Amino acid sequence: MRLPVSLTLTLLLLAGNAMAQEPLPKLELGIGALAISIPDYRGSSDSSFYLLPIPYIKYRGDHVRVDDGAQGIFFESEDLSLSLSSNLALAGDEDTPERKGMDDVDPLLEIGPTINYRFHRFRHSGLWLELPLRFAYTLDSDFDRVGEVFEPRLSWRKPATRLGEWKLRFNIGPLFASKDYHDYFYSVGSEDATRSRPAYEADSGYSGYRSQFSYSKRIGSYWLGGFIRYDNLHGSVIEDSPLVSEKESWMGGVALAWVFYQK
Repeated sequence: MRLPVSLTLTLLLLAGNAMAQEPLPKLELGIGALAISIPDYRGSSDSSFYLLPIPYIKYRGDHVRVDDGAQGIFFESEDLSLSLSSNLALAGDEDTPERKGMDDVDPLLEIGPTINYRFHRFRHSGLWLELPLRFAYTLDSDFDRVGEVFEPRLSWRKPATRLGEWKLRFNIGPLFASKDYHDYFYSVGSEDATRSRPAYEADSGYSGYRSQFSYSKRIGSYWLGGFIRYDNLHGSVIEDSPLVSEKESWMGGVALAWVFYQK
């Protein structure tokens, strides 16, 4: 017998509420799917949509954590931490019109130290200053280093302390990048210059600002998560690049996973 949709959703929510009293497990494993829409790069006029299978892994150790990315914890107190964190800068479709005839842009692995300081507490959340400095490498066979990114940001965090609680985060802040990093995305060499795409040499400095809202929750044996990101390149050192067509862009994704193991 097939349950009505409303009854099914009610049972899922009841299961989530029942789990709300359980502490977070140290390890969770599962499998799911991610739907994501991303610009081909910051400033591109084109976006790409992907529906991808993903592994679901959560690990909450004292010195290593896998949650919103992977982290190695060097030092941690209630209001201050120093960690090694990573970020994946995705690249979209290779048929970006601005880069026609140029080398493709590969996804980047960005990794480096992050200082987090909580300067204000609310009852169930807090305001943090996050200071990540990351070194970027191409995810291809050469694993080339393509510069550095500094992304200071103000972050509101509402953590999930029990299963079934919402985990919420909103952050906003400027981006700064090295010349090599901006070169990788926004410079145009003389060999790639055309009548509509003049030669351009990118400089280091302010790269615009970014804001992002993310959410996640365990509902019974399922996990739901997603994010919305806004990028603004107005006033940046690369806004005059012929490869920048859109100075404002949105990116978003939603994921659903089945959790089959926890401990």
